[in-house]
Amino acid sequence: MRYSGMSTMLAAQISPTNIFAPASTPAHSIHELYLFVLAVTGAIFLVVFSMLVYAAVKYRSRPGDDREPVQIYGSDQLELAWTVIPVLIVMVLFLSSARVIHALQDAPKPPGAIEVTAVGHQFWWEYRYPQYGFVTAN
Repeated sequence: MRYSGMSTMLAAQISPTNIFAPASTPAHSIHELYLFVLAVTGAIFLVVFSMLVYAAVKYRSRPGDDREPVQIYGSDQLELAWTVIPVLIVMVLFLSSARVIHALQDAPKPPGAIEVTAVGHQFWWEYRYPQYGFVTAN
């Protein structure tokens, strides 16, 4: 089946997995984290792309101009900025991801939940039910 001409609504109905339509409590927090990371990385992309276009247009080669550009070395403020800003961005992304992971891992089990351990073998799955003391496969 081809999805090229289908709308996203129809594709969401066909596929049960869709990050844009979270259906469980953990999926909502993961979806919010995904949108936050997408916004941050999108903003970084726009800033870097804009600076690249600006530099390419401003410093392009012009006919008859064979001079070498002025070389600037050792700008402490610039080096500090392009070190500190990425570190801060990574810390924000790390802390927001850690918050979501911590909330998901420490969520209480619902009443009546059955604990199942799934073990993947080469060509089959093994399911262990420690509460009931039995093992089954496929």
